[in-house]
Amino acid sequence: YNEYKSYLRYVSLADFAGAMKKLAPIGWRRYLSFIVPKGRGVIGHPPLNEPLPGIIDTENKVGSLSMSNTRISTLPGGLKVATVDNRGSMCSIGAVVSTGSRYETNHKKGASHFLEKISFGSTKKFGSSDAIVEALQQYGGMYESQHFRDVAVYSISCFKHGIDAATNVLSETLFNAQILEEELQEARESIAYELQTFSMVADQEPIVTDLVHEAAYPSNTVGHPKICPLSTLPTINRADVISYYKSHYLPSRMVLVGVGVDHEELVNAAKRHFPQVDSTGESDTSVAVYGGGHVYRNDTSAPPVIGPQELPTLAHVSVGFESSSHQADDYVKYCVLNTLMGGGGSFSAGGPGKGMYTRLYLQVLNRYHWMYSALAFNHVYDDTGIFTITGSSHPSHSWDLVQVLIRQFKEMATSSIEFSELNRAKTQLKSTLLMNLEYRNIELEDIGRQVLAAGERKSAEELCAMIDAVTPQDLQRISRQMLEKQPSVGAFGDLKHIPTYEEICAAFKRDNGELQGRISQFLLRGVRGKST
Repeated sequence: YNEYKSYLRYVSLADFAGAMKKLAPIGWRRYLSFIVPKGRGVIGHPPLNEPLPGIIDTENKVGSLSMSNTRISTLPGGLKVATVDNRGSMCSIGAVVSTGSRYETNHKKGASHFLEKISFGSTKKFGSSDAIVEALQQYGGMYESQHFRDVAVYSISCFKHGIDAATNVLSETLFNAQILEEELQEARESIAYELQTFSMVADQEPIVTDLVHEAAYPSNTVGHPKICPLSTLPTINRADVISYYKSHYLPSRMVLVGVGVDHEELVNAAKRHFPQVDSTGESDTSVAVYGGGHVYRNDTSAPPVIGPQELPTLAHVSVGFESSSHQADDYVKYCVLNTLMGGGGSFSAGGPGKGMYTRLYLQVLNRYHWMYSALAFNHVYDDTGIFTITGSSHPSHSWDLVQVLIRQFKEMATSSIEFSELNRAKTQLKSTLLMNLEYRNIELEDIGRQVLAAGERKSAEELCAMIDAVTPQDLQRISRQMLEKQPSVGAFGDLKHIPTYEEICAAFKRDNGELQGRISQFLLRGVRGKST
């Protein structure tokens, strides 16, 4: 600009207008930006480096709303109300309920799965799910529910002026569900279809996760199947589901959460619509008891042909050890270890944030072409946890698949952890944590789970500080601590080449973690021969 400034004084208005006409077809604003002095902006618009007139400057004001100002109240019936406000026009209101398959000890297995399918169905006030939709649509409302082994999350997103209506719908769903026979039949058909679709996908993670939990916690709590067993699907009746519903959907087992709402407004709405006296249902208070063991489900049926390409024939194996509950001191350490191990599918496209530098990618998926997937996951609950590594391969390599999983557990406890590797895992974990909290429904679940378990909520700053404090020695200590207990093994598919549970236990007791006594189909060191 300074170079041509002296010439601009000789340019007439007519010459300038003519030049603009010539530049118009190719975007004259782009060229004009090079010759307009700073502070004057493009013709007819204020400069981009100055605040717009009449607009309040919001710089450095976002930090005043953080997780540390989560407000919590307890109502007479035992219901906890937790809220966090924000400046948005939308809000999310939901209830996190202490319920799920882990509480089916004294009930028919699969009752909680049926309740999942009939969520937001008919109630005393609303005759059907369509009536609920009609009641919420004037507030831009939409509902959803998610069910896990230990909690269920019912949530509604709507405009802020719909808080009272949303609270009313939640109360009706949680305490006054009709559970009609036609709804149960629809749920039965939906579950049957869900079970059928498992055979039509290569990923069998839900099945193998159920199996490793059953092996780890035989006949107790989180060892109960989350997926309704095929054997009990036809026999579950309305009385079974109502019995479970009345026993566990109690105000004292819930947290009513509001994200983007005023605390007092939600408390008053809860007083109007939620029961103020706890029910007398007999809830399951069983404590998880880790045992270890194995559950193998052999299935040699060929996968169905869907479309032009056949699904791969795979054996799926999950090996796990007891970790910690989410209230234990080591919980965050296990989260860092989980992120460090990472993993995924062998056909991932990669890209930022995909975990392509985690151990299970570098040491497993990038090394063994016959591995279809390898994934670490720490399943955590109120009173226990189980850290698993799950993998899949062609059945002919299932022996080597188990060998790889064993070695990864052994190396967690013995191999050194590089600073860059640990720092990458910490950064990725903090990034995932903070990104997830950008979503109202995820924040709602986070608040509900923390308040339900501990009566309070840790801030993001606290959690990030705990992540930063993890050392390599911490990860090796908790890894060795896991290996002191019996392994849990769940397997599904064609299992004729899989090692026995006794062979797996013996391998874990050896320093090198080697399986012995069979001929390997693909020697891990790259040559064919006998595993040593």
